[in-house]
Amino acid sequence: MKKNNGMKIWGLLISLLAFILIPINIYADGNDKVVVSGDNTVAAGAKNVKYVVTFTPDTDNATKSWTKFTADVSYSSSILKFESVEVGNGWSGIKKDNGIELNVSGNTTATGNIVATLVFSVLDSPKTKTDTITLKNPMAYYSGEEGVSQALSISNITGQSVRLKETDNTLKSLKVNGTAVDGFKSDTFDYNLNVESSVSTAKIVATVNESHAKLKDGSGNRTVNLDYGSNTIKVIVVSESGKEQTYTLNITREDTRSTDATLSSITIDGEPINNFSSTTYKYALKKYKLTALAKVDAKTTDTKAKYVVTPPKSLVVGENTYTITVTSEKGDTAIYTVVVNNVENAINKKLKTLSVKGYDINFDRNNNRYEIRYNKNKFKKLHIYYTTMGASDEVVATLSPDINNDEEALKDLTVGDEITITVTGIDGEKTEYTIVVVKDNRISFFLVLEIFLIIVIIGVIIILVIKRKKDNEQKSKRKPNNYKTTKVDKKEEKSEKEEEERKEPTPRRRSKSAVEIVENDRPKRRRFSIYEDEYEEVEVEVDDDEDDDLSSTKEFRR
Repeated sequence: MKKNNGMKIWGLLISLLAFILIPINIYADGNDKVVVSGDNTVAAGAKNVKYVVTFTPDTDNATKSWTKFTADVSYSSSILKFESVEVGNGWSGIKKDNGIELNVSGNTTATGNIVATLVFSVLDSPKTKTDTITLKNPMAYYSGEEGVSQALSISNITGQSVRLKETDNTLKSLKVNGTAVDGFKSDTFDYNLNVESSVSTAKIVATVNESHAKLKDGSGNRTVNLDYGSNTIKVIVVSESGKEQTYTLNITREDTRSTDATLSSITIDGEPINNFSSTTYKYALKKYKLTALAKVDAKTTDTKAKYVVTPPKSLVVGENTYTITVTSEKGDTAIYTVVVNNVENAINKKLKTLSVKGYDINFDRNNNRYEIRYNKNKFKKLHIYYTTMGASDEVVATLSPDINNDEEALKDLTVGDEITITVTGIDGEKTEYTIVVVKDNRISFFLVLEIFLIIVIIGVIIILVIKRKKDNEQKSKRKPNNYKTTKVDKKEEKSEKEEEERKEPTPRRRSKSAVEIVENDRPKRRRFSIYEDEYEEVEVEVDDDEDDDLSSTKEFRR
């Protein structure tokens, strides 16, 4: 402390001596100005923070020959540290403790208004947030009359306020598509979000915590396209001091896209491919004498799928290959191949075979008209079979009405109707075969047989009824008969029969043969009658020649 006080005393004495030896006139003019300008904000720990000192004399003093400029620098050491002085154009000088002292370089007059640039550094841990840099006691010297040095005291001083830059680089809020991020906190920097498959974009809106902070260009408020699956979006906050903080949004978009990469149909020159199947990927067909490439088109099973047709480079006679590449909504692909065979040979459009179930039509491929007789029973199962001479990829045969597949058409079929088989070639020409339904006027053998059998049965029934009636009438007219029983010897019986025959050689009705009646090996006497009138039935006992036993016989007597 004593050393410093001594130095100050010596400095004061030297100044006083100089003041005595050098005549100086000091005056002040309010129109002369000194301005300190530069950044009004500084960041902690910043280096080479510069502030420009500008001296502007008024109009009357503008032509003076300035020789020297001195001033003390006023600032707060709690934020800044004075490092050095950079002199302006035409000036030279030194940095004094908390001040500057400049002189004109050489013998030239200083030009321009910039006297010097003050260089500072900012403390790493400033104690305050604001400060003001200004000059105290600025003095400008110039050479007056007869070489007398004149001093100009400048009272019009403008300093520069300095504020320590804010270091807050956090967010106050964060929203995605208008909804606050769930669980958001300023000091939490990573978030996971899930969105539905239909959400294709994310609108990011972020608000900084400190008004001087900002969102880094390209990483702040914006709308981001979302891919299916994982998406990483960063929001970067830059504090006023330049420090960055990154918030990360991990947004997962649900992927419900269809993987269907199939076709539901393929058309060639507007005609659909026959027997097309979504799971069959190769087709071959024929076209007749093409003059240009066929137009191949398709339809996807899933409306969100897309397809591209790649035709051959040029048309040739023979095979021309087309590829159809289908891409599903999700990106899966499938390839269909269509080979169009360009043919020039004649197309045979005749039928090879034709038959009708239940009928013999005597088919001749050169005969295009046939008749079948209407029969209700046969028509219930009517079916027409046919094949073509031409290959299936050269001709198409159709039936009209399609009684083979349409039950209603078959039921409606009647006399006078026609069934047409049309054979259409790939050359566009057609051949038609016609089957006409006609009335059946023939007499059926089986019908005649049925009628004959019915007549026979009726005749038999009538005869039986008449006979029964006649028998009943005869039965009612018959006279009562007396039955007699006698014992006769067989030999005697025989003689009596012969005698009777002689007496009556021509009877109206021969008697029935005698029937032996035996019961338990013993002849019995029995009386009964028969329906024949004019006869009497008697039961007699006779002697058998062999065992002399009596036997019972029936005899019919008149």
